[in-house]
Amino acid sequence: MSSSASGPGAGSSPDPRDAHAAADPTAGGPASASASAAADDAATPEAGQAPVPQLTRKQASRINAPIRGMVISMLVLILLLLPFLWLQPKPDAQPYRAHVDVSEEARFAGDQAPFTPAAPELGDGWSANYARWEAQSQDGVPLWNVGFLSPGYHLVDMAQTAQSNPTWLAQRTQLIPPTDERTVNGVTWQIHHRDASGKQDEFTAWVGELKDSTVVLSGKAPSAEFEHVAGALSGR
Repeated sequence: MSSSASGPGAGSSPDPRDAHAAADPTAGGPASASASAAADDAATPEAGQAPVPQLTRKQASRINAPIRGMVISMLVLILLLLPFLWLQPKPDAQPYRAHVDVSEEARFAGDQAPFTPAAPELGDGWSANYARWEAQSQDGVPLWNVGFLSPGYHLVDMAQTAQSNPTWLAQRTQLIPPTDERTVNGVTWQIHHRDASGKQDEFTAWVGELKDSTVVLSGKAPSAEFEHVAGALSGR
């Protein structure tokens, strides 16, 4: 009498499905789960670390295009402006001289003025920037006004009127009291002078009485130039 083995699977052929499961790591066993988790960890950035964007060459070219266009436009604009800058005349080192004919303007003003408008001959190097008759001046006093420019380019303003009054004189001398007195060719001139200090500029005014009018010379010219104009007026 013979006996046979009765254990499970004894004498039977292996199941092919078992072999397939063992060979396939994705079948869901412990080994496959570990491998999947490792792959996910490798593909996922660390916590708190932002991904670094990567620009393609075409994207970088589109970003840089406006900057290149702006630089090219500026270069073109500079090239267009250069000829105009080269052709501009250089400014003169000396102030402008108008060379007004004071004698001619004085003849015109004489038709309206109740006095003889002064047109002194000051000699070479002197000129006039303006000469005008003001029947309605801002001071309310009709006057003959001439701006003499010295050879040293200092302006001596002359205001002449037959209707002088204390208010007008105070405005013309900037409320500066007389500081000196000078007699030139028989005419006495009251000198009002203020040195530059703080917000106030230097200022000088000479006030003289002619035969038919009062004259105020004012400006920032040296004393010698004031005396030169005063001498030409006194000896007329």
